[in-house]
Amino acid sequence: MRKIFGALTLAVLFSLPASAGVWETQCAGCHNGGLAPSKAQLKAKLKSPQKFVEAAKKSTNPMMAAVKNNDSALKAAAKEVFGK
Repeated sequence: MRKIFGALTLAVLFSLPASAGVWETQCAGCHNGGLAPSKAQLKAKLKSPQKFVEAAKKSTNPMMAAVKNNDSALKAAAKEVFGK
């Protein structure tokens, strides 16, 4: 009985949905240091979440067109990058 309970507990814990953040799902693919500045490079250059969001909105890169008008996604990504 104890083994069954333990196995069920592990099954439930492992079946909980994992949630990747905005940075991982929408940004990290391009912002890898090759195509676009990496997370560390952006953090060093922009210094604050507000400047991060402003820079993303002002970007003229066509790859940013899909996300630069999405304030909630930009703020969530900034929070993930700066931890604030």
